[in-house]
Amino acid sequence: MMKTTVSLLAGLLIATAAAAQDTIRIDHAASHSMVPGARVGDGYLVITNGGSAPDRLVGARSERAGSVQLHQMTMANGIMTMRELKGGLAIPAGQTVTLEPNYHLMFQDVAKPFKQGETIRAVLRFEKAGEIAVDFAVGRIAGPLDDVGGTGAGMDHGSMPGMDGMDMDGPPPQEAIPAVLKTMFERPDKPLTVLPVVVRNGFAIAGWQQDGRGGRALMKQGHHGWSLVLCSGDAIRQAAALEKAGLSAEDAAALSADLAAAEAGLDPEVLALFASFEGTVTMAAAADGAGQGGHEGHGQ
Repeated sequence: MMKTTVSLLAGLLIATAAAAQDTIRIDHAASHSMVPGARVGDGYLVITNGGSAPDRLVGARSERAGSVQLHQMTMANGIMTMRELKGGLAIPAGQTVTLEPNYHLMFQDVAKPFKQGETIRAVLRFEKAGEIAVDFAVGRIAGPLDDVGGTGAGMDHGSMPGMDGMDMDGPPPQEAIPAVLKTMFERPDKPLTVLPVVVRNGFAIAGWQQDGRGGRALMKQGHHGWSLVLCSGDAIRQAAALEKAGLSAEDAAALSADLAAAEAGLDPEVLALFASFEGTVTMAAAADGAGQGGHEGHGQ
């Protein structure tokens, strides 16, 4: 009788775990490729809980990293802070949570930097659903990740409760864009200042200053939030240059005018730093070639 009871209990626990796992769906798992010598990689994904009970992402691991941590970025009084989210991330019942940009995975102590075109296997651990293996598609170094990281683990790829009307906007651009740039370029000994930020129909221009240098960054909003398209100096102020970068004539003219208005009250020394960036560096080109190691060497 005891063996029968234990067997029934074990079977019930297995069935319950399997049912919980079937409620979790992972989509758009993607990572940026890494520059040679880099030791930290990122991971972004969309998690949908199609069940009637809440769950929680409590951990992750990967053979490609010494550890995998869940991080949260917050912005307060213009200061961005990133810290490990030790308590895990709640995934409410029937809802979708996007890990970007406020939340993301950090692959720590990566021995072999991620390369564009490969996939990185990780195992996510949920409080109720248990462990789910996910393959992160590696995209360009700093450009949009919309063309990688399709639908993935947990369930079939059909319709899912909570996907309709999913909020992909995240925090306002004035917070999200500085957070993205700081994650990419800021160092403990070289703080990055991002100001001003002007936005028009999915594109934005952000001025930046770092270690006596400066420039302007053209950003684009995609499925995984804001990503860096190119860095330039005064050239990007012109509507014609923005059209070449992919904006419509109307949006290019409007964004150029918005930028001029936002910069009108800035200190001339700051404007001189923005103008000091020589030429234009596109992130797509960097991903295809030698990589990208920051802002150094452009604004002299």
